[in-house]
Amino acid sequence: MKLSISTGYLEQRFGFEKALEMIKEAGFDALDYNLVSWCGTEAEILASPAVGMSRDEMREHFTKKYEYANSIGLEFGQTHAIYGAPAFFNHRELFDRVTRDNIYQTHLLHCHHTVIHPIATPDRKYEADYEACHAMNLEFFRSLIPDLEKYDVKLAIEPMWQVLNNNICPTVCSHPEEILQFIDELGSEHFCSCPDLGHFALTGADTGDTVGGALRKLGKTVEIIHAHEVEKNEDRHTKPFTYGTMDWADIAVALRDIGYNGNFNFEVGGNYFKNYPDALVPEALRHLAAIGRGILGE
Repeated sequence: MKLSISTGYLEQRFGFEKALEMIKEAGFDALDYNLVSWCGTEAEILASPAVGMSRDEMREHFTKKYEYANSIGLEFGQTHAIYGAPAFFNHRELFDRVTRDNIYQTHLLHCHHTVIHPIATPDRKYEADYEACHAMNLEFFRSLIPDLEKYDVKLAIEPMWQVLNNNICPTVCSHPEEILQFIDELGSEHFCSCPDLGHFALTGADTGDTVGGALRKLGKTVEIIHAHEVEKNEDRHTKPFTYGTMDWADIAVALRDIGYNGNFNFEVGGNYFKNYPDALVPEALRHLAAIGRGILGE
């Protein structure tokens, strides 16, 4: 199994080429490339990299990124498209355009998976507003099928969470069964699941699912993953074993149980790296890679 890591924080801090050099030297094989960050306003969408580019400019820009990564032996295993419910609801036309551009950009990186968050309506806490939220996401996902087919990209559905009374609670796709329902109803080979292991840990007390149990339910639909540690009520996105809230041994067994052979991807960023001086970030990366190999028993 190949080791992968998200690029967003490291690229912002060190630049694209330097970040990739450190990732490769630390022992990683693949990249989870952040195309756009969370967006709430039109200004935030327009400020995101590559949003204002023409398709020709995108082709040149992302082809150069692919060629550099390929030259040092790294592959793009997944990308992360635009996300943010406020942007979706308030700037839908622009949000949809950027999402379609992100699918095209994924193709330009010779990548076949992009993570696109399901959208939670403001009232979708626990099972409230389930029907309206479900119908809205089906419409949104179906609208992307022509682009997914054209560019040979799979949309990976991720479990989400909401906040109620200052506590994290389940929302759209917190139950693995809802992800499976979406994939079934969409009826296209261009959809799969991206279990965010930390998100399942945060909502598991309410849904009754362990992280390993959620993986086993999703089974063969799992084609990429987001691995990271969380605190009891905080989505920390940091290295495993930081808080002791997750059973990594069972997670490793569950991945074997479902025959998973995709990348083991760490969705880890600033919460882990930000306090390290520049000179020690490479060592922090090597430590994370060693943890990954240890979890996988390699």
